[in-house]
Amino acid sequence: MSAKMSFSVSQPTEYLYQNLEFDTPTKFANELMFAKHSLKENEMKIWLLTVASLAKEQNLNHDVLYEYNISVLADKLNINKDKGWRNIIREAIDHVSDKSLKIVKRYSSEEDKHNWLKIPLYNSVEYNDFNDTVSVSINQKMLPYLQDFTEKFTEVDIDEMLAIRGITQLKVFMVVKELIAEGTYTISIERFKERLNMPISSYANFRDFQRDVLKKAEQQIRKNTSLKNFHFTHDGKGRRPAQNITIHLTDVDAKVLPAPVKILTTEDKIANLDAEHLSLFDEYSSFGIKPESTCLELITSYSLDILKSNLVYYKDQLKKRKPNQEPLSAGYLITCVKKDFAKSQRKKWLRQANTNGSVETELQKTDLQLEDVYKTCKNNAGVLIKKGKIQKLLEIFDVAAISMQNMAANMGIPYDIDEARIKIQKRDLRNKETMLFREHLAQRLMSGYITMDSMI
Repeated sequence: MSAKMSFSVSQPTEYLYQNLEFDTPTKFANELMFAKHSLKENEMKIWLLTVASLAKEQNLNHDVLYEYNISVLADKLNINKDKGWRNIIREAIDHVSDKSLKIVKRYSSEEDKHNWLKIPLYNSVEYNDFNDTVSVSINQKMLPYLQDFTEKFTEVDIDEMLAIRGITQLKVFMVVKELIAEGTYTISIERFKERLNMPISSYANFRDFQRDVLKKAEQQIRKNTSLKNFHFTHDGKGRRPAQNITIHLTDVDAKVLPAPVKILTTEDKIANLDAEHLSLFDEYSSFGIKPESTCLELITSYSLDILKSNLVYYKDQLKKRKPNQEPLSAGYLITCVKKDFAKSQRKKWLRQANTNGSVETELQKTDLQLEDVYKTCKNNAGVLIKKGKIQKLLEIFDVAAISMQNMAANMGIPYDIDEARIKIQKRDLRNKETMLFREHLAQRLMSGYITMDSMI
């Protein structure tokens, strides 16, 4: 009788999707944190994410495939998704699956302390292009280190670990967290290098070790973690070489400094004016008092009565000017206030100020007057170009040449500074170059920077 052939029915593979959001710090077995390996930065971070996610599982099983979204992994590792990011993740995972950890064996007796296990990081890796996922299975011998925290462990914020840039800096952060957890703040440099899986002979010159390892790690830890005042010190002094390093979590010599005094800018001071002073500031500015700091000083140095009465007095004088007379400058308005020209008839001027209405209404009343003043200034500027002292005209031109060139550029017209200077020397008014200079002179006359008497 022939033997019957038997077939075993394989059980369907179980997949468990892993959420990579972490609300609380993750417990890492110290054996895993300081296992010996040859992982690069992205490879180590992917492995740490695996460990952190599996630590949340109630029951781990080496037959189960734990599934991860590749896009989420890239986000967690802060990988730019412009080009080739999937290949970066897959290549890192492939390298992790090809490597193993050398871990101190969990011991039940004193002799076991020196036993080591070499365990593959992943038993298997399975990609699903349709779902854009990768699934991994864990070696059975790894399971005790992922969930059994009866031995020493360290709690670490996984997102802080992922934010650290550089594999050495990441290892330093892990060592620092473990030392803080066990209450050890001073450690020999040799022992510290061992914790980093670094040959003791490396960085024979401590200054190199301090510059390339400790200082760079300090910067990353302070920048990316909650240890904002973290830093190292050492016991080296003078020619005596450093033997130990000490971890500090606060600035040792920190002093309580007084709050910095805010320096108020002119804009800040203007913004702090009350409504009445602000209205006066706007009105005084409209008559050409520049810069703003000068106008602000005037408004804040005199009483409201003096400011209001002398402003009305100035407007009254402005109305009385004849077209052929030199216009009243902003400097004259300042003089009115400083010498208080309205003092003798203050009540009269204040009554007018109170009946003039709002600042806007008053400005509308003076718009036509200002236009007349500007026309007069422009006519006088033409007179200066024709009859003024040529040396003074050229001095003003040389100072304003660049601004006039910029003005011409904004207007979309060509402007040659040398040619314009020649035309001014020839006192030629019929060209665009001299036209711009004439506008500039008119503004100077209106603001009181120059006068007809000083230029002719």
